[in-house]
Amino acid sequence: MKIRKIVSIFSFATLLFSCGSNENKYDPYAIASDTTAINSSYFEVDFKKTDSNLKTVHIKLNDTNGYDALFDTGCSGMLISSLELIELLKNNTINTDDYLGDATVTIADGTQVKHPMYNIREVKLVDKNGKGHSVRDIVATVVDNPGAEILIGSSIIDNLAKKSYTVDLKKKVIRFE
Repeated sequence: MKIRKIVSIFSFATLLFSCGSNENKYDPYAIASDTTAINSSYFEVDFKKTDSNLKTVHIKLNDTNGYDALFDTGCSGMLISSLELIELLKNNTINTDDYLGDATVTIADGTQVKHPMYNIREVKLVDKNGKGHSVRDIVATVVDNPGAEILIGSSIIDNLAKKSYTVDLKKKVIRFE
């Protein structure tokens, strides 16, 4: 009986002392947010994969419209469809002053096509911590196909990545450094 009492008291005392020690436990979320706050030389953006295994990131155009855009390292500029242009015009986030004229564009198969060009005043990606990262005055090619995907290419990617970018397929993030 005495042994049970001693074991019970010891167990109770251990429980009491261990409750206060949770502050020193490893917390990966606290460390991750602290590291991100300290090391601002990079940021990470989530991506999704399409059915055809392409990566999309969520962007905002002129700080009002949100879209999923293909992260296309083979594209030199930016491409939007006529549908996005109409939305931007309707919402007054782009206007006729942003029209830059027509340009002849060479597509992947070597064909040259004439398309209107518009200035997008701001393209913004929001990182995993909710902070926006913007590139200003991006020339966007407008294609007549309303079903075409938005493409963001090297004119945006290179401006966001001051040194490099890496794609982590396991975590589904793109890290810009």
